[in-house]
Amino acid sequence: MYLNSKENTMRHINITVISMMSVLLVACGGGGGSSASSTPEPVVAVVDDPVVVVVVEPEPDPNIIYDTTAELVVAKSFLIEQEYDLSISYKNDNNRNVYLSVCTEFSEEESGIKVNYNSCLLRTSIESSFAGKLTVANDKNRLVMAIWYLDDIKNPRFELWENDIDAKGDKKFEVN
Repeated sequence: MYLNSKENTMRHINITVISMMSVLLVACGGGGGSSASSTPEPVVAVVDDPVVVVVVEPEPDPNIIYDTTAELVVAKSFLIEQEYDLSISYKNDNNRNVYLSVCTEFSEEESGIKVNYNSCLLRTSIESSFAGKLTVANDKNRLVMAIWYLDDIKNPRFELWENDIDAKGDKKFEVN
């Protein structure tokens, strides 16, 4: 009886140890293979002064095909912005009554510019100059300003603006 109880205890211990090792192996992972599109590691260069360390990050290769979005690498300078601020100004030297529209959807045709006025970000009437800010969706890189002089409503003036994506600083749409 004593020997039988000792064998049962050893059997339980063995089963427990084997179960624990199995759990540890599963939790640690199987050491899966590496993908051909693995992200490059930053290169660390030590300069003469042992205190100064320069980290050089490699540029992402645009031709790599990634298996998952977790592998994507972008430059640190890349910011995903949904919108940008745009300063709008119109200088009304003649102090004419004017109606301004700033719109995102338009086409340039032989007969002139055709504007979808349902796409306007700004609609306002002014008697003097105008200055303000607009928040523009990041996919809108061209805008048109339609300037309607109320004393000559049949001949609107159109001014085009194109976003310079690489420009630093404030974005401005200025019309004189």
